[in-house]
Amino acid sequence: MSLMGIDIGTTGTKAIAFDSDGNIIGSDYREYNLLFPEPGWVEFDTAAQWKTVFEVLKNVNSNPAVKKDPVTALSVSTFGEGLTPVDESGNIIFNTIYSTDARSVKELEMVLSRYTPMELFEITGYPPGFMCPLNKIIWIKNNRPDIFKRTRRIMFTDEIFAQKLGVEEPRINHSLASRTLFFDVRKKTWWNDILVEFGIDPLLFSKPVDSGEVIGTIRDKVAAELGFKKGVYFVSGCHDQPCAALGTGAVTGGISADGMGTVECVTICMEDAITNEDMLKYNFGCQAHGVKDKYVTLAYNLSSGSVVKWFRDNIADGQSRTIRELSSNLTFEPSRLYTLPYFSATGTPYFDPVSKGSIIGLDLGTSKADIFKGLVEGLVFEICFNLELVKHSGIKITELRATGGGSKSDYELKLKASLIDSPILRMDITEAGCIATMMLAGIGTKKFTLEEAISKFVRVRDRFEPDKKIRERYLDKFENYKKIYDSISGLFSQ
Repeated sequence: MSLMGIDIGTTGTKAIAFDSDGNIIGSDYREYNLLFPEPGWVEFDTAAQWKTVFEVLKNVNSNPAVKKDPVTALSVSTFGEGLTPVDESGNIIFNTIYSTDARSVKELEMVLSRYTPMELFEITGYPPGFMCPLNKIIWIKNNRPDIFKRTRRIMFTDEIFAQKLGVEEPRINHSLASRTLFFDVRKKTWWNDILVEFGIDPLLFSKPVDSGEVIGTIRDKVAAELGFKKGVYFVSGCHDQPCAALGTGAVTGGISADGMGTVECVTICMEDAITNEDMLKYNFGCQAHGVKDKYVTLAYNLSSGSVVKWFRDNIADGQSRTIRELSSNLTFEPSRLYTLPYFSATGTPYFDPVSKGSIIGLDLGTSKADIFKGLVEGLVFEICFNLELVKHSGIKITELRATGGGSKSDYELKLKASLIDSPILRMDITEAGCIATMMLAGIGTKKFTLEEAISKFVRVRDRFEPDKKIRERYLDKFENYKKIYDSISGLFSQ
């Protein structure tokens, strides 16, 4: 009987049904859009989003191969920090507020007036910043009291999904709960004191559980509508980044997964919960992994694949073929441009909600190819700079495993390996998130153990070794790149 892995992401949802050998027997992907109702605000059109998610499930289940080998269990990975108010009847009463939404900066200041950053970080493992759900909940309370008064649950995406499938008691997984600023990352419980401090009822939130636990079954009526058989198990999922790390086998300290998608995020596995001053300084959090009793820290750029998409849509006339042609012609000769890839705020280490993307060095001789290469160099520089700071924070990185659309680029992986002076493995995995959630579904329903799943489903395709000559060619430009943010960030300060 097959297992389904689902990835509900920022720009779309993918679902894949796998047979018992890990072969794909059915898949579908569909996109949806973010909304920007005010400057700095980022929301989902929640009704449209869930309609799209269910269309994806129906399409997978309608595949003849899946009908022949029906799904018995599923699990889901989701983006972090996206919260949704729900009323007493289970109705969504406000659009999901997305991670990069910056409306709650003043509320963050209120939180920091009562707790020091280190106090917050030591307990929650989350560096306080504009992305934190706690700030956004306080914003709803202060600015939309009509919504807050009607709210009986505040749910995150995996819980909304479970509820819509008819699971009687939705749960939130530990890795996603770690992204809230009110979860005790060591005790694995809600930090009730901080919620009460800001007038928020702890009962608004679901019980946190480990990833890979059966939390219910899909309601028969919903199953029939979506093409499932009766009795399909819903297994607790994972925050998308540690979930993708699980899909690469990054479950031992030091092994790291580089997810090169819409957001590029390196997820570094840690054996213990580490919360030191350098991590806080550079905004490297400590959160629960999708693997019991393991932790991860994240180093990320919020505008990665989305920058390439911007170039395609605005400079390359929407032609993906142009992107492929430009990518195939990239050489290891530094471009004349410097690019800061902050097209939707920064990730680590700055956590700057107002910084903007910058392309520096344009002249009348600059070509479309020059701009593209400058953008790609900026993406590589940004993540390499982050990895330097991770190591400076005392966290070891022993191996980097790359997945996602960006990992198809030999140029990016070779340049990155050379700058960090460490090999990079390109995994033989099309969708690490869906592989991982399939693994969680199987682990939760006792079809295999974690060790058996990794041995069976995780494979390496290519290995990229560092090249000393490439490193020497780019090192001066890389060093200059690190100085640019400080030089221009003040132009966009609030």
